[in-house]
Amino acid sequence: MSTPERKPAPPAEAEDPRHLPLERRPPTADARCVEASLPSLVDEVTPTNRFFIRSHFAVPHLTREDWQLTVSGEVERPLVIRYDDLRSLPHRDLVTTMECAGNSRSTVRPKPEGVLWGHGAVSTGKWRGVPLGLLLERAGVRTTAREVVLRGADRGREPGLAGELAYEMSLPVEKALHPDTLLVDEMNGTPLPPAHGFPVRAVVPGYYGMASVKWLTDVVVLDQPFDGYFRTRAYAYIREGQRTNEPKEPAAAIRVKSLVNWPREGQILATGPHVLRGVAWSGAAPIVRVDVSISPTTGAGEVWRSAQLHPAPTRYAWNHWELFCDLPDPGFYVIRARATDELGNTQPVEAEWNFRGIGNNSIHCVPVEVQAGGPPDSVE
Repeated sequence: MSTPERKPAPPAEAEDPRHLPLERRPPTADARCVEASLPSLVDEVTPTNRFFIRSHFAVPHLTREDWQLTVSGEVERPLVIRYDDLRSLPHRDLVTTMECAGNSRSTVRPKPEGVLWGHGAVSTGKWRGVPLGLLLERAGVRTTAREVVLRGADRGREPGLAGELAYEMSLPVEKALHPDTLLVDEMNGTPLPPAHGFPVRAVVPGYYGMASVKWLTDVVVLDQPFDGYFRTRAYAYIREGQRTNEPKEPAAAIRVKSLVNWPREGQILATGPHVLRGVAWSGAAPIVRVDVSISPTTGAGEVWRSAQLHPAPTRYAWNHWELFCDLPDPGFYVIRARATDELGNTQPVEAEWNFRGIGNNSIHCVPVEVQAGGPPDSVE
């Protein structure tokens, strides 16, 4: 019997960055969605070239010379601040973990709308900036103020909407006045790169990344709740059966969550000792515990073990964790990690479904195979 002629492989599309997995796409000036790989999230502070990117529209072209920020609305003294003015104000440093509200969306079923992120739309940065509250105090926020809208210079179109709109998000006035809510001009010790909001962006620690508006140009204080598209539709918990005209709960504080950095999903491990590693964070309170289970996929009962937590650099930053374990028997296993914060919030087996797939903090499950004499580089 003759052997069929082997056909040449089709041209590799991976040479085109558009066809690369999200975590391997090189950041560019117009990058909109770039995901970090889980094995790369091993640093206390994520290097800028590994930091995830999420933008709705193309990066606007701004310079230090032409940039300005207006503060208006429910204030006694509207302000216009230039870049050099902002740079001359007292700055502070803050290390905080930032997560896109749509992170882990690809694991949600039924499939929701939005960017189908894996688990890598999260990173931790060291930010340097001016407290937003300092400017609001100089402007004189009126007692009627309820929310503060942050508006960026980026504009574009969203499905189902007529015309262009700017990216904008609102904060409760109390969060806007908090001393840790910053107008940032430096990231990891250098000026902000264009893809991360140059020349100035907001950083709102503890909140999902949609609140940390990039390319910030306007701060508008309102005496009523903000009803903009990104607040009430794109980043709102829209539940099954909810009516169009019913109020939607906006996304805000980051839900408690943990991820397994090592091993990766589907990895083949050698029998013997290993060190499982990961990260955990919560916008509501510090992490106090991460529990890990290693269960055979045959359905044997789960046994949760407490992992070792490494200290977080600040209240808002992630904790790295690790667990020493022995895998003596070949087989198929699922590693699960479950974080708990100081308020008692714990990750669910499966987060409640919502139309946008946001806030998914379901327990991260990593299936692996253990083989006798497996790949030697898999042993930690």
